[in-house]
Amino acid sequence: MSRASTRTAVLSAGLALIAALGACGAEPPPRPGPLMAVRPDPRPRADAMLSQVMNKISERGSVHSSVRGSLGMVGELTAEGAVRYRGPRTDLAFEGQTRTPGNRSPQHLALSIMDGVGYLRTPLVRPAPDKPWLKITPGGADFGDKLLGPALDQLHDAVDPRAAFTGVEPATRIQTSAPDMVDGKPTTRYELRIITSQAADVADDPQQRDRFRQAADAGEPELGYQLWLDDSGLPARFAADQEVAQAGEVSLTSTYRDWGAPAEIPVPPAGQIGVFDARPPQAQPPPR
Repeated sequence: MSRASTRTAVLSAGLALIAALGACGAEPPPRPGPLMAVRPDPRPRADAMLSQVMNKISERGSVHSSVRGSLGMVGELTAEGAVRYRGPRTDLAFEGQTRTPGNRSPQHLALSIMDGVGYLRTPLVRPAPDKPWLKITPGGADFGDKLLGPALDQLHDAVDPRAAFTGVEPATRIQTSAPDMVDGKPTTRYELRIITSQAADVADDPQQRDRFRQAADAGEPELGYQLWLDDSGLPARFAADQEVAQAGEVSLTSTYRDWGAPAEIPVPPAGQIGVFDARPPQAQPPPR
């Protein structure tokens, strides 16, 4: 995948974009005048701590994960899967169920991302009767690519700390930290905040910079995350709570186990993969 960055949500955040609803605009907040003093941020910087976490994740190379939470209008998500790290790339695969509000029948959902290309299977988005999998290529030209491509980065942001913070470590602050327990094991819980205006300046990836700049201009000065680290400094749990234009509020929590265990990332057969060359009946055009 391209260096993942900011905006996890499935956990896209990304999964949430399968709802394919239009975005709602927001008036940007007033900018400070030239005479307004900028107060220094008293919160500790998180870059040293995050750098150590990223190195440990890369050393282990893979992890299994359980994901729970809300995908906004898409509904509640329960999924199991695995994440595999290959240099700067992160491949992942999850399979589970979504349950929309007011619907007692859960919908099966499967998602794989390999080399930055996404493969999504859900009754909510089906390219053709004989092609249950939708292919999503970031930067692609067809409708599905344009609508759902940005969701891939948001998905990684919601389920993968390395994707969320890589490239913007200097713009991240530690709001609070405290002892906690995850699955009966002692951890330290960190409340982290990415300052969007600073992230827009320091991020290496142009798309990453654009996303942070849009968030800052839309009145989101910070993006919040929770990260639980175990005694070895590896993530035990990761939580992201963000507002996604196409789906509403996306809140996902990933719990990790078996760091370093083999992780299989399946890709569907070519004959079962389709694309949307034109807008599907249930979808709306992507926001301009």
